[in-house]
Amino acid sequence: MSIALKETSESEYWIELLKNEYLTEKETNSIIKDIIEIIKMLTKSIKTLKEKN
Repeated sequence: MSIALKETSESEYWIELLKNEYLTEKETNSIIKDIIEIIKMLTKSIKTLKEKN
C-alpha cells in the first residue's frame, strides 16, 4: 500500500507538470481532485493496517 501511495503522489506531481501544456485547467483540476481522494483512501488504509498490527 505504501508503494501505491508513493506512486499516486508522484502521479500528482506529473499531472501538475502537464498542466497548461497538455491538459486544460479543468482537466487538471478534475484529475488532481481524484488523485487527492485516492491519496486519502490509501492513507486511511495504511493507518488502519498499522493499527491492526
